[in-house]
Amino acid sequence: MINFRYHLVSLTAVFLALTVGLILGTAALNGPAVERLQSATQGLRDSNDQLRAEINELEDQLGDDQAFAAEIAPAYLAGMLTDKNVLIVALPGVETDTVDGVVEMLGYSGATVSGRISVLDEFFDPDNADQLVDLVDNEITPATVQPPVTYDGVAAMSYVLAAVTTGKADGTAVEIAAGDITKVTTSLNELSMLTVEEEPTGVADGVLVLAGPGSTDSDSEERNNGMVALTGAFAADVPTVYGATTSTGDGNPITVLRSDEVDDVATVDNVAVTQGQIAAVAALADYIATGNVDHLGIGEGMSDLLPGAA
Repeated sequence: MINFRYHLVSLTAVFLALTVGLILGTAALNGPAVERLQSATQGLRDSNDQLRAEINELEDQLGDDQAFAAEIAPAYLAGMLTDKNVLIVALPGVETDTVDGVVEMLGYSGATVSGRISVLDEFFDPDNADQLVDLVDNEITPATVQPPVTYDGVAAMSYVLAAVTTGKADGTAVEIAAGDITKVTTSLNELSMLTVEEEPTGVADGVLVLAGPGSTDSDSEERNNGMVALTGAFAADVPTVYGATTSTGDGNPITVLRSDEVDDVATVDNVAVTQGQIAAVAALADYIATGNVDHLGIGEGMSDLLPGAA
């Protein structure tokens, strides 16, 4: 009869065998396996160190490039837009520092900033479309401006906003009173759709629309289409440049504006840096002077860094 002592001895033998096997296996594998693991780990460390060094070097080079761009900007841009009035329109996603940088470049070019406004997220919210249509139809449209008949609130309001801030509608000069401009900007401001940094004069020879990468919200398609429509409204009146901080991102409006379907909006895709801010001003100057519609920057669809650089 098998007794308890037999079971105990058997279990002890099994565990002893497992322990010995583990010790022998670890001893056999410890050398090669650990060495391979250590080698792979060290390789990853070395690779990361190299990539980090390359990133630091590229950042230094970028800093040097932008410092050089800032140095040459006054001479390069001098006189490009003398006696020209330029309206600045900031869209969601662009930083104030970027807009300030573009304004500085405009100063070098001899241009006068004829207004600086920021169109906010609420303007492009699809839920506010009916409210915009009502404003256009019943309250704020000057008698000299005939907006298109449409249920697209952004398109309708963009037409009116472009007309009162540029003094033109579909490229034709229209009479705009100071009160007309204030009525439009104040009404939109009260709805948290627009802010005014510098009141528009109602005269513009060109427009710089400055933007981020576009919307990524659940209704991003409608919002991004709205940004394209707004830009198109200004472009129908005067030469217009759309300057984005990047050309990446799904639905980025600059992708549409660089397509074959649009031929009246110049674009720049790197206005977050000094070189791109110079390019935006130069593109507008080229558009006004020659009618050339440039696509500048570093992203897909660009033709060069600066007009005529090839």
